[in-house]
Amino acid sequence: MSPYAVSKLAAEQYTLAYQTVYDLQTLAFRFFNVYGPRQRAGHVYAAVIPTFIDQMLRGEPVTINGDGFTSRDFTYVGSVCRVLLDAVERRVTHPEPVNLAFGTSTTLLALLDELETTVGRPARRIHGDPRPGDVPHAQADNSSLRALFPEVSPVDLSAGLADTVEWFRSLEVVPEHRGHA
Repeated sequence: MSPYAVSKLAAEQYTLAYQTVYDLQTLAFRFFNVYGPRQRAGHVYAAVIPTFIDQMLRGEPVTINGDGFTSRDFTYVGSVCRVLLDAVERRVTHPEPVNLAFGTSTTLLALLDELETTVGRPARRIHGDPRPGDVPHAQADNSSLRALFPEVSPVDLSAGLADTVEWFRSLEVVPEHRGHA
């Protein structure tokens, strides 16, 4: 448990309470490690994938919290968008939260191996202390997602990482707009 997790649980429960009490059609999703283009690195809440990519492209060492065997169910943002769009178009509701992930499990070390292939060079790896309150493994039970959205298939990790790395590389050649609109 963490304050972050409690805040997410509270939001879900408010949503489901409105569904029950006021007959409001709702669908509470639980997102699992969403990543993809336009997700920036460099702030305290930055996700692991943009942080690793940014460090690798800058030639900096990649900092792994803990032993690297922490695993996550990484979900590409395009897959998330397809599910959300389908949910809105079909007005899908459900009486319980739905995990928006596809039941994969990738360790941080395996993620770095994949990123090294995608980026085309090895990463210098540094291990730091585990993050306080971090769960060692997160993998979604996607049975509700599959039942409600049988037509949606996930973008696999290697393709999603390739798109994400390509976007990061595009930032290197396109100067930031510093003028006023």
